[in-house]
Amino acid sequence: MAVASIIFWLICAIPLIGIVYWLIRKDKNKMAGSWGLIILTVLIIAAFLVIIYVTKDFDASFQQTGT
Repeated sequence: MAVASIIFWLICAIPLIGIVYWLIRKDKNKMAGSWGLIILTVLIIAAFLVIIYVTKDFDASFQQTGT
């Protein structure tokens, strides 16, 4: 599970966050760009909190038994 998560972050999430950040910074209206960065930051933090909350009990819920 950890390797798949690392691959996802390296191939999908980090480049996507970088591209969105770059697009927001290119905005001519600097005030709108600031709001975009604030919203992007809030969404990234919310995503991390959801990931932590959802995977907290993952091992206990989906543990395979040898029987």
